[in-house]
Amino acid sequence: MKPIFGIAALAALSLSFAVPASAHHIWLEVDGQGGKIYFGEFGENLREASPGALDKLQPQAKVVSWGGERPLTVQKSANAYVATGKIDDGDSIVAEDIRWPSFERKRDNKTGIYMPAARFVPDRAPRAAVLTLDIVPRGDDKFQVVFKGKPLAKAKVAIVTPSGWGREERTGTDGEFEVKLPWRGPYVFEVHHDDNTAGKRSEQAYDFANYVTTLTVVQPQGIESLPAPAPAKPH
Repeated sequence: MKPIFGIAALAALSLSFAVPASAHHIWLEVDGQGGKIYFGEFGENLREASPGALDKLQPQAKVVSWGGERPLTVQKSANAYVATGKIDDGDSIVAEDIRWPSFERKRDNKTGIYMPAARFVPDRAPRAAVLTLDIVPRGDDKFQVVFKGKPLAKAKVAIVTPSGWGREERTGTDGEFEVKLPWRGPYVFEVHHDDNTAGKRSEQAYDFANYVTTLTVVQPQGIESLPAPAPAKPH
């Protein structure tokens, strides 16, 4: 039986879940054909295309299973990168781009690198972090943000559906947050973190690194999902 929600209940949800600010990120969607790595803004139904901004992305992807890790083959299509290989039902998939061109921050002329990454999980079972900046399930409605293997406290996490509905959570001292997902369907969690530790990538020095990671979670039960907006025009 489908749950029945009155107008007042839905209105209360709408008021308490304001759409958070977002920025370009990558995210993963998985179907019977494998995984797809999109670049754009999930809540705006914006998927960058090739030729265009998608061509700047050079992602790599792998499966993270209970038995270990294995790489996936990644090939560019018109509006996504397709990751293919052996993917079992309980597997998590992670993707990242460690080769995005560096950029100069105008306000202080410092050189930065952009480090987009994404993870897909098929369920809420607790999982170990593998990305430098990672979001992982901790069971039930709990999740955790981890940076360089340690919990990241006071991190802002944007939670968005394809319709653009969303909310923002902040992690506790243990890097954890809890969120109820009322609508059926996919959600993308997004977290940003600036690391002001200088370093070197290949032969290029940088002053800071801007990490942007997403987690795709599919909610199997709940209110019927709201319609997505019309596809936004790629840049």
